[in-house]
Amino acid sequence: MSFSTIVPGAAAVVLYLAGTFLQGRALTRNAVLPSWGLRALVVPALVLHGIAAYGIMALPQGINLSLASVTSLTALIVLAMVVAAGVARPVHSLFVLLFPLAALALLASLFLQRDQAPADGLTDVLAVHVLVSVLAYSILLMAALQSILVGIAERNIRAKSRILMLRILPPLETMEHLLFVMLWVGFAGLTVAIASGFMYLDDMFAQHVVHHTVLSSASWVVYVVLLVGRMAFGWRGTAAVRWTLSAFALLLLGYFGSKFVLEVLLQRG
Repeated sequence: MSFSTIVPGAAAVVLYLAGTFLQGRALTRNAVLPSWGLRALVVPALVLHGIAAYGIMALPQGINLSLASVTSLTALIVLAMVVAAGVARPVHSLFVLLFPLAALALLASLFLQRDQAPADGLTDVLAVHVLVSVLAYSILLMAALQSILVGIAERNIRAKSRILMLRILPPLETMEHLLFVMLWVGFAGLTVAIASGFMYLDDMFAQHVVHHTVLSSASWVVYVVLLVGRMAFGWRGTAAVRWTLSAFALLLLGYFGSKFVLEVLLQRG
């Protein structure tokens, strides 16, 4: 790993950890960290993270699509989307979860990945497929995190709890609306990603994509059930949270689980 990649990456990690520390201190003091303070940390962190991610993935011999590098890119995209969504709606509370996750993902991509042969034969069309897939996974990851916050808020409202978490979260109706916006956009991206992926599918066993194909398709079906349930029966609250997390768990196993088995357990590129 080059010095020009490690320096911005390490600086981004420091900013993420600083944000995590400040939010944790605010919670212990029964206070709320201002959204402008969070943006002052996350914007330069995103720039530095982007520089590091580019250095990690864009190698002279090709694009590095290892598990660690893709996880880091996913974290970067999710954070950027939360920053963009925060312009219209109060969603900066998601940073409570995202800062430490982004720091861990970036650290892993900087120091823990083994030598990885870059993807060869990556055409422009296939590169678009990979990009759409990463974007879809990122949006659906953000939806999964949002559903966790929706579940926490709903449970504590029913219990009439006065914990600080309820004060730093947006209103429940706003959170649920944002959740389904994320789900619809992410589902559209996932549909395009799966459809374009089948164009390159010749032999699932020879290409080592059996688990990825089956689990991603199963996840797509679960998302369909959830969105139909929302339109037809008005699903919300606990039902929406459970279906969202179930669908994303299948997607997570389908991609990252397959990458882990191939790269870590079987030692294949």
